[in-house]
Amino acid sequence: MKTYQLDCAQISSEGDFWQLYLETVRPDGAEFFGRNLSAFRDAISGGGPGWPGECRITVVHTENLQRQAGQFFNGLQRIAGEVAEYSGVSIVFE
Repeated sequence: MKTYQLDCAQISSEGDFWQLYLETVRPDGAEFFGRNLSAFRDAISGGGPGWPGECRITVVHTENLQRQAGQFFNGLQRIAGEVAEYSGVSIVFE
């Protein structure tokens, strides 16, 4: 299984996070990925644009992101928990 680490130490916005995700994971259909939480849920649960393939994504150093974009970060955590059982994508926050 592929593994990716998203180091969010320098990330402070939703846009920054999506750029990091696309550059690190290089998902299928990246050019069509909507760069929002709804598109991310669709991508990791159904294989749409932004699908990373079956993998484990570890998200680290999230303090700044939580402080600057807390609602967005909470949404990421919620989606990770909702799709973990059936999507083939495991997202872990450390």
